[in-house]
Amino acid sequence: MQEMQAELEVGFLEQQKAMEMAVQSGEMIPERYELEIQKLQQNMQMQLQQAQEQMTAELQKNASIVQNVVISDKEYQIMVKDTAFKDKIVDAVEFHGTRIQKCCIAGDKTLFTKILPEGITEYPIVPLHYKWTGTPYPISAVSPLIGKQREVNKSHQLLIHNASLGSSLRWMHEEGSIDTDYWEKYASSPGALLPIRPGSQAPQAIQPAPLNSAFFNIVQNAKGDMEYLAGIYSSMMGDTGSQHETYRGMLAMDEYGTRRIKQWMQNALEPGLKQIGLVVKQFTQSVYTAHKVFRIVQPSAIQEQREIEINIPIYNDLGEAVGKLKDYASAKFDIRIVAGSTMPVNRWAYLAELKDMMQMGIVDDIAVLAETDLKNKEQIAKRKSVYSQLQGQVQGMEEQLKKQTGTIETLERQLVQAGIKDKVNKAEVEIAKQKSQVDTDTKKEFLETQAKQKLAQKVVIDEANQQKERIKMEADNIIKNLQSNTEKN
Repeated sequence: MQEMQAELEVGFLEQQKAMEMAVQSGEMIPERYELEIQKLQQNMQMQLQQAQEQMTAELQKNASIVQNVVISDKEYQIMVKDTAFKDKIVDAVEFHGTRIQKCCIAGDKTLFTKILPEGITEYPIVPLHYKWTGTPYPISAVSPLIGKQREVNKSHQLLIHNASLGSSLRWMHEEGSIDTDYWEKYASSPGALLPIRPGSQAPQAIQPAPLNSAFFNIVQNAKGDMEYLAGIYSSMMGDTGSQHETYRGMLAMDEYGTRRIKQWMQNALEPGLKQIGLVVKQFTQSVYTAHKVFRIVQPSAIQEQREIEINIPIYNDLGEAVGKLKDYASAKFDIRIVAGSTMPVNRWAYLAELKDMMQMGIVDDIAVLAETDLKNKEQIAKRKSVYSQLQGQVQGMEEQLKKQTGTIETLERQLVQAGIKDKVNKAEVEIAKQKSQVDTDTKKEFLETQAKQKLAQKVVIDEANQQKERIKMEADNIIKNLQSNTEKN
């Protein structure tokens, strides 16, 4: 504050001196000078006051740390008895919230009780019933099969009883014809000699009444009825005697045989799984509050491990944690059940279907490999991807080589054509040179001929002129002679 006040005072003096110079030079009147000085003083005081209030608020904020804590009323009443804690309470607000209490009891002894964290509002016990009856006691999956199971048990009992009667026969004899004690002891022994008294009729064995042939089918029919009632057939549990050999037949049986299970899973199992997901979500949000890194591995799919980081601390310039990035405790998301993910799948039939899809080009070989039970399929997929990359590189190099080969052939053709054209041009140049030479020689000969003709004409003309001069001279001489002769005469 002292540094700020000194800086403002120096600034005020600088502005005051500048305005005084303006008044002395006549650029500002004294009244404006006084008004501006008052405004500057008021602004300086206002800035000092605002800075003081701001610094005081920051000091108070740094000195007092308010923590909002949610506790039960019972705990609060115990803690309020401590005067040191009571003096630090800023405000206490009562509210009602849904809380779950966990009690651990062994016999008639209570071991411990614990209230679950505040964020857990879903009851952590999720029943997965087979059929809801509107009462606290739903029907299990075994209830419809109890009658049939008793029927099968009774049938087995009758069959065993009939077989027992056939192996230990009953005898009908005359009174006093045999020694009953001896017969009871040795009648069922193999190779036994059973005596009878002389003159008596031999005992007769009483065979059990034969069972009806239809009675033997009761057990098999009961097994079929139990499969129908439960909706789970023997072929779905690995019985190869009643299923089709083709994968289409197996898929069809899976489709028809699991329709009743699908209805139960959609109405009972999947809602229960969703509720379990909500419970786990609330528990994890109350537990994972610190910075944590998860490694997610999916053994059923071909992909590398992924790392997910949550509750990443956010620091200010002073190195203090002021918040969290990807705060998991405050995250809001839904629990979704993937349709059909809880249904049993015939792996071999599904794999055969994927093979057909791969042949049609619908899926690739990596998708088929992901559904197999091969060991180290991740490494196989990586090698296959490397092979695919190398194959792509080889194909690219082959295409590039084809392009370069075509370019070379084109250049060779162009070179041949250029050589032919060059030879033609050279021949044309040679012909033109020869033609120009011939034209030059012809022109030279023509000029020489013209020159010779001109020279001959000149010689003839000169000779004619000389002849004419000679004749003229001779004529002149004759005239002179005649004149001289005439004069003499």
